[in-house]
Amino acid sequence: MREHLDGLGTNWRVVQHPPLDTIDQGMELDIADLLGLSVGNLSKFLLLEDAGGLLILLVAQGIRRPDLRQVREVVGCRRLHMAPAATLRQRLDTMPGRVSLLDLVDYRGQVDTVVLDGNLVATDQQTALPLGSDEVSVCLPGSCLPDLARKLVSQVLILPES
Repeated sequence: MREHLDGLGTNWRVVQHPPLDTIDQGMELDIADLLGLSVGNLSKFLLLEDAGGLLILLVAQGIRRPDLRQVREVVGCRRLHMAPAATLRQRLDTMPGRVSLLDLVDYRGQVDTVVLDGNLVATDQQTALPLGSDEVSVCLPGSCLPDLARKLVSQVLILPES
C-alpha cells in the first residue's frame, strides 16, 4: 500500500484514533478534529451493488446522505442497493461500516467500479481513508483519489460537483 501512496507524489500521513464503525460515531468523537480535517472533507464509503451483481464503491464527501440517483446516472444502471454484509465479508473480508478505498489494495478485482464525489476530488484539502481497521486512517489530498482509484479498479467515475 505504501508503494501506491508514495506513487501519488503527494504528502500523506497515518493517524491513529479511537475505534469507530460509522460516521455518526465519528461525529460523536469529533473525528474531524482528531484527524486534523474539516467536517466537510470527511469521506463516507458505501459498497453498492446493481441488479446484475456489479459492485461499486462510492466515496462520498462529508456526512450528508449521498444522492444514489446521481450515482445510478453516472454508472448507467437503473437500480442500486447497499451490498449485503455477506458480500462485504466474502469479497473484501470486511463488514458494514468498515469498507474503504484502501481495502481494494489487497482485494484487487473484487470491486468493479469506484465512484468518487466530485466535490471531494476537486480540492487539495486532505480527506481520510480507513486503513484496514477502525482505528487507523490515511490522510491525503482529495485531488489524489482519482489516481489512487485508477491503480485499484478498472473503472473510475466522478460525480459532478454540486
